[in-house]
Amino acid sequence: MKQDIKNIDYEWLFKPTGDPFVDAGGYALEEFSHYYPDANLMDLIEKAASIYVNKWGGKVHAFFLNSPITQTAFKGKEKIETLKYYQSLINNVNGKQGFCRITGRYGYVFVAGRNNSILTGSGTYVNFHHDFQNGIMVSKEIIIRCFFLPLACEQLQGRISLLNCSNPEITAFFAELVCRRNMEAINNNISKSVFKSKSASTSTALFRFVDEVLRNKTIQFEEHMQCDLRMYLYTNFGASPDLQIISLPFPIWHFYRFVMKSKYCDNWRDFVSQYYYIKGGKYISNGEYNLIVGKEVKKVTENDFKYWDNKIYKNLINGKSILPEMLVYSKKEILDFNIVKIYAIKIRKMKVETIEKINQMADFIIANNDDRNIGKAMTKLNAVTNSFLLRRFILNDIVKPNYDGEHEEAIVTVKDYVEYLFPDSDSWKEMRDVLLIAIYERLHKLKKKVNIEDNKVL
Repeated sequence: MKQDIKNIDYEWLFKPTGDPFVDAGGYALEEFSHYYPDANLMDLIEKAASIYVNKWGGKVHAFFLNSPITQTAFKGKEKIETLKYYQSLINNVNGKQGFCRITGRYGYVFVAGRNNSILTGSGTYVNFHHDFQNGIMVSKEIIIRCFFLPLACEQLQGRISLLNCSNPEITAFFAELVCRRNMEAINNNISKSVFKSKSASTSTALFRFVDEVLRNKTIQFEEHMQCDLRMYLYTNFGASPDLQIISLPFPIWHFYRFVMKSKYCDNWRDFVSQYYYIKGGKYISNGEYNLIVGKEVKKVTENDFKYWDNKIYKNLINGKSILPEMLVYSKKEILDFNIVKIYAIKIRKMKVETIEKINQMADFIIANNDDRNIGKAMTKLNAVTNSFLLRRFILNDIVKPNYDGEHEEAIVTVKDYVEYLFPDSDSWKEMRDVLLIAIYERLHKLKKKVNIEDNKVL
């Protein structure tokens, strides 16, 4: 971009501010400028306005309510009115000296409302603003950045989605990635509005973006491990503007990064693939689905169904346990216990010592019982419906046989029992599930088939 306009502080067109909408707009402007290296700022504003008006038909109501672009009163001259406004902004017309509410800098500030920024209120509600001003007062650079925001956003579930990360480098990566998708559609003359996400849900969209990070920004992610990802799902349109914030916290990032390593990736993907769902979709096997549309049956591969809704992703984001699903899968296939272990420790906050003790108990059940008694033990475990029954199982089917077998050491000590197996928390069900998963893994590896009555599993 040519930096030939004197009244613009170009550093603040791109510098992180902490405001997710402003930051994404700045990163989109930076990416957009690469397509027109000989253009100055007003040229870029004109080119963006041409996209909004000529390509998208002014369909930016979800961003800018009652702006010249979306106002029917300006039909036929939307771009002219838009350029007049931003030229006056650059020339400090109607500006006042003050502190920008976003950057904290002193200089000319201007009224930001729903017509030129996101979710900032409007002049009707002056009592919500400092000194009864007509809106939030910000610098021209902030308003200009907001103008390019649509290029950094996607449509998802009928709303606008924006990705933001506590690591600015990853936030910039998201904005640039989405801007490129929008520009690709525009340049191919297939764009009628903001790019529509392939994903069917917010949870799937978040994990597909994490895949992009792990493919392209692994170094930055490892350097800034303590980061989380947020999706802003919003609309600025009409009488009911709305905002939802969906978070993918760091522990989920950390766990997902672990399972996507080459050693575990295929196992994890096979597990997750069985929990995608869409109307007419039916899982076959080996990572394939049949999709029934009317009378037609179409075979669908991962390149398509990975954008469907997924129960595992949804539960991870909503803080619900996926151990029951892991247990169901473990009955049919091997689920690497290291995946279960990291999930239980990092996400479900299970103690390392608890996992170690569960492994010891699983080894004991396999080593000290024939196939018939292993089946009976697992049938009992499946029938456990409360903490009391699980305690009785451990005492009667593990501790007592270990003692009767005259083993030198107790398999469960008082400390194990009180601090690791049954602490003062309601975690008995998850402990039971992990124990069953550990036993199933051993049976698969030993190629043992035992008779288990599991119709009572909760």
